[in-house]
Amino acid sequence: MQFRNIMVYLDQGNSNQARVDSALAIASTHGAALTGVVLIAQPSPAILQRLGISNAPAIHEKSRADAQESIDQFHQRAAAAGVEADVLKLECLEGDAPAKLSRVARVYDLSILRQANPDRDNAAFVAGLSEEVMFSSGRPVLYMPYIGAHEIPFKRGLIAWDGSRSSARAVHDALPLLENMDQVTILVIDSNAMEPSSDGVMPGEGLSRHLHRHGISSEIQRLLRGDSSTSTLVLNELANTGADLLVMGGYGTPKLREIILGGVTRTVLEMMTVPVFMSH
Repeated sequence: MQFRNIMVYLDQGNSNQARVDSALAIASTHGAALTGVVLIAQPSPAILQRLGISNAPAIHEKSRADAQESIDQFHQRAAAAGVEADVLKLECLEGDAPAKLSRVARVYDLSILRQANPDRDNAAFVAGLSEEVMFSSGRPVLYMPYIGAHEIPFKRGLIAWDGSRSSARAVHDALPLLENMDQVTILVIDSNAMEPSSDGVMPGEGLSRHLHRHGISSEIQRLLRGDSSTSTLVLNELANTGADLLVMGGYGTPKLREIILGGVTRTVLEMMTVPVFMSH
């Protein structure tokens, strides 16, 4: 299996160059075409008015100039890498950007997005954008850390497996990456609390057999959560295994519950130090 049509998000952030290089490396490995998508997203007039900003046209032109700079750099790097590439430029209000990018992502095998940098003013916008594409596009997303700590091609994968629909979807969608790895670990947390499989095997064993059919060797690591959170155990296991890619299902919860309880998906995206592959 291979990816043939990949989308990568372009912006002016410090991680943009590393993200583009990673996307080009993946596209080159899979013989895929790569589309760079740049957003020119403007605050609504009402927000600008409340903030007392009167130079909206100048701000808009600056956004367009920044977008063109990202586009030019993308074309240059794609040409140097010998990857077939094009660019899609989206102009919209900030509030419409997540839904618009999600619709675009539906016609790609994989979307490569970024982790939000909490030290940047646009952190909330980037986080909302990235989460919405994963939840609404129906396609897998590969999130790249803003610190740029990633290596392509991936060689050691960690699968966070709970037997759910989202986990199954993520593993299937990630097969083109998993098939080229030297080591794959299946992490099962609190396996005694999981629903038994119809064939009576222990959680994780069925997945290991499935991966074997695809030529992927794997080992199973079972942990008890105890007083630790699921996200903490997953992040710790990334370090323990030396994994350079995490594969997991993306989960959404009602807003009030997420505010009170937190969410594994959001915590992992906030704390990730390696690329994270998610499907919903």
